[in-house]
Amino acid sequence: MQLHDLIIEDAILMELGVKSKLEAITELTESLSRSGRLIKKEEALSSLLAREQAQTTGLGDGIAIPHTCTSAVHQPIIAFGRSSEGIDFASIDRKLVNFVFLILSPKSSTELHLKILARIGHLLKTEGFINGLLNAQSKIGVLEVLKEYESSLGEIEPPDDLPSVCVAGAGNGGLAMASHLSLLGCKVNLFNRSPERLLAIQTNGGINVTGEINGFAKLNVVTSDPQEALEKTDLVMIVTPATAHYTLANLLGPYLTDGQVVVLNPGRTGGALEFTETLRRIGVKTYPFIAEAETLLYACRITNPAQVKIFSIKNSVPLATIPAYHIPDVLPSIKKVLPQFTPGDNVLKTSLNNIGSVFHPALTILNTAWIEERHGDFEYYHEGASPSVAKILQEIDAERVSVAEALGIKVSTAREWLYLAYGAAGNDLYSAMQANTGYSGIKAPNTLDHRYITEEIPTSLVPMASLGDQLGVPVPTIKAIIHLANILHRRNYWAEGRTVERLGLAGLSVQQIRRLVEEGKLT
Repeated sequence: MQLHDLIIEDAILMELGVKSKLEAITELTESLSRSGRLIKKEEALSSLLAREQAQTTGLGDGIAIPHTCTSAVHQPIIAFGRSSEGIDFASIDRKLVNFVFLILSPKSSTELHLKILARIGHLLKTEGFINGLLNAQSKIGVLEVLKEYESSLGEIEPPDDLPSVCVAGAGNGGLAMASHLSLLGCKVNLFNRSPERLLAIQTNGGINVTGEINGFAKLNVVTSDPQEALEKTDLVMIVTPATAHYTLANLLGPYLTDGQVVVLNPGRTGGALEFTETLRRIGVKTYPFIAEAETLLYACRITNPAQVKIFSIKNSVPLATIPAYHIPDVLPSIKKVLPQFTPGDNVLKTSLNNIGSVFHPALTILNTAWIEERHGDFEYYHEGASPSVAKILQEIDAERVSVAEALGIKVSTAREWLYLAYGAAGNDLYSAMQANTGYSGIKAPNTLDHRYITEEIPTSLVPMASLGDQLGVPVPTIKAIIHLANILHRRNYWAEGRTVERLGLAGLSVQQIRRLVEEGKLT
């Protein structure tokens, strides 16, 4: 990345009509907010002013660089302003300021933040640069000056302590993850099994990302060769449908190295268990760390080839390793770039806190006629979840909770989750779903050939039902939904899905299962 990639064109103010540094910082922060690139404006402003109170960022010679690392942003962004009359910034040389660079970086990106500051400092000492800024006639002109004087400096080198990353999967979540990590300074390799999915990205030279994250994300390697994708990477983020985890374990397993961290985003139910068991079966001798996220970090959608929009980034996503005691070893390196990940108890809890298993498969199947007739043109969660349908969802939820309790795991009910995630309350699941304004406007799938069935039945409901059978927990409603899915799709999801055999749990007692996930051994 270079400075001209980070400066927001709409936040270039050719004339700051203010007198004080408080007004200047406020106006530049406002410009970032108006551009749509800063949502948490007040939080950013508070952090900037706290930094300013500690020591002035008026550097002298007419230059000020107010800056801070804050949780208000997910990537580094810069605003720039000029003042012909000068601004009182309480500068160290007591001179008025004519040029202001305002920098916001994520809290986790302190090293990258310092490199950005150093790059600006380098340019300010370069002969002709300040005159170039002074004589620029437009916002584009300012950007052209930056490009001209940065051309000989090359890219801002990422901090040495950032993990190098392989993102496996070039779908919605994979492109979001790859672009975000790239714009945070990571060296990112993108892997996808089918090379056709990668052609547009290779031609484009990277990914165009908009929304919560904005910019052009350059990638180190874009390949369908698993060995090339994994080479010299520290972190492997698998961002694919959960039905691909088994195949990816077979593909990537032979090339995984000691100490590499593999994260399933998300694992659904039993993802880390299945991945670990598959590595054991194919004879992988190395020792990678295997983890699973409880849910996907992003709400995102591919908008065009090599383009993705990130609508939102979750504030907190639990992450668990197998065995559980490796979470303190794994989490610090991940949090350097993605501080949203928090320590989960173990992979049983992340697996059984799978709320999508309650809502998606049954809600889709029970609205079969409406989906076929209306092609998804109805409100999925509000109109699709009638009082009677919600009763069935509530039974599925109760069975999920019972399986978790049989393993000694405390999970949230779907109704509790709606309150925690959205603040939506109700006396039963139906009223809580109807009270959730976050569901307003979300349409149903336009086909029954949808991941809510094809992915969530084999990787969410099948493992829950299989565990229920082994533990002696009745799960008749979950089994009924699986049976209906088999009929609708003329498939055997039991044969395709994550049964206890495929998870490596067949015949194990509760004590043995708990010991396996906590300690990585049975005895």
